Amino acid sequence: MKGTLLKVFSTVIVISLVAAVVLTDRFVQEAAAEQRRETAKRLEESQEAALEVEKRKLIQEEQEKLLRRQLAEEQGEKGTYILAGIGGGKNLFTNKVDGYTVEIPSDMKADMRFSNVRAVLEGEELKIEIYRQELENAGGVGTESYINYSNLFINNRIDHNKELKGKTEAGGRSVSYLQWSRRALNKIENDKCHYASVEVPLSDREVLTFLFKSSRKFENKSYLDIVGSLKLIEKTAEPYVRKIYKTENQNWDEKTAAVYQTYFGDDARLQWGIFETDAPVDFTELKKIEDKLNFTFPILLYYTGVLEDKEAHPSLSIALKNAKLEDRILELTLQTTEQASGKGNMVYDVLDGAYDTYLKNYAREVANYGEPILFRLGNEMNGDWCVYSSHHTAKDTDIFKAFYCYLYQIFQEAGADNVIWVWNPNGKSFPDFKWNDELCYYPGDEYVDVVGMTSYNTGTYYESENWTEFDDMYDDLYEKYIGLYEKPLMITEFSSSSVGGSKEAWVSNMFRHIGKYERIKVAIWWDGCDWDAEGNVARSYFIDETEELIRVFRENLARFR
Repeated sequence: MKGTLLKVFSTVIVISLVAAVVLTDRFVQEAAAEQRRETAKRLEESQEAALEVEKRKLIQEEQEKLLRRQLAEEQGEKGTYILAGIGGGKNLFTNKVDGYTVEIPSDMKADMRFSNVRAVLEGEELKIEIYRQELENAGGVGTESYINYSNLFINNRIDHNKELKGKTEAGGRSVSYLQWSRRALNKIENDKCHYASVEVPLSDREVLTFLFKSSRKFENKSYLDIVGSLKLIEKTAEPYVRKIYKTENQNWDEKTAAVYQTYFGDDARLQWGIFETDAPVDFTELKKIEDKLNFTFPILLYYTGVLEDKEAHPSLSIALKNAKLEDRILELTLQTTEQASGKGNMVYDVLDGAYDTYLKNYAREVANYGEPILFRLGNEMNGDWCVYSSHHTAKDTDIFKAFYCYLYQIFQEAGADNVIWVWNPNGKSFPDFKWNDELCYYPGDEYVDVVGMTSYNTGTYYESENWTEFDDMYDDLYEKYIGLYEKPLMITEFSSSSVGGSKEAWVSNMFRHIGKYERIKVAIWWDGCDWDAEGNVARSYFIDETEELIRVFRENLARFR
């Protein structure tokens, strides 16, 4: 009995000891795990704190960089002008770049960001733009031709109400004046829709243009008092031109940010795209071209317009769907178009809200697509063939900027976080007058992700045109753009005609030179043609026009596969 009890007791002790060991081991493991969790938590908190410190440091550095930039800009601008009080509710504005003084209302501030082009003076009710135009630099036109061509917009009597026109004297000088107005547009706050333009010939080869814009109607040609105060002085300052800075778009989704980095990052290699008339709605002809070239173009240019009497674009949906199926990126272009007779300029109607349904549906379609898109709005706005050019909107480039920013707002409200915004002037302004300079159309750094370039070798079908090699077109244009714009560059469309020279040699030369333009990240070949008034092909831009041309493209594009 004793032996049995002893065995039982011994077993209990052993079990207790084992249990104690197990419990102790479990406790030790749990304690160790807790310690590891605490260590990991402290490490995570430490890393988060370090990241927060680094984030604050980066923000501070960015703020300091921005402040230094703003100070440099202010200093640069201030060196170009003087604004001094002279009593009687007036200031004397001295433009040291263009060499003149003029008396203006004392509430007006000066904007000389693009002092190589113009001076801008603005108050609550009145805005004045002043351009000193050398006519030898404007195609050699004479004074009267310059004035008449600049004011052709007034022939649009639907939108522009001509009030006064004539010649008079102001400050002892003979001047030409035109006064007009248009309706106030709902989408422009404090719309300055009353205008006057005054041209002051300074010689046979030089004109000073005053463009007045007011929120109230001009009475008794009051603008002539300002013109009459004009005095010419010595030019004592070099032009200051504000740099167009690269900005980080905070609105993109993750995929679009990645595509931007892939195509437009500092280390991105050159990528190719094409415009083919049917694609991306129908890929049949494009596939034939790509088979000939043994190359698949990753980017496709697709044109769309703002259409009358439509609530949605009829082919946008299928174009987006097919682009996605074929794994292509679209350079989606939207332009206003000619309206039916009697309706005036569409861009005014857009800014009056008449196309809101169409544009909001368009933006939603793009947003719902979800894939990254290069969106090019109102390209070549400094060309008089575009109805949204200031040539058609009263020399007022603010109309285009308002149009651009209004569309940007519509896209933001639609949640289109997949859009890379491409701002694209023509390589040369037509007319090449300062009031039509590309910089006057720039909407602001926050509205532009990529700057587009466009220049064509149009050939010699028309007597006024010349055959121009690729490097002759783009060497100077590239130097100009890298001097003005920090943003990534792309050739949004370009091509060569076959009339007037060897297109095959032109393309070979293009491939030899395009690689030296390091900031150009994308180039889009325009495959099509232009027609003359009789329906004949005037400029043949086809990529597969001859077997030799196909060979040149195929061999050179092989480097980019």
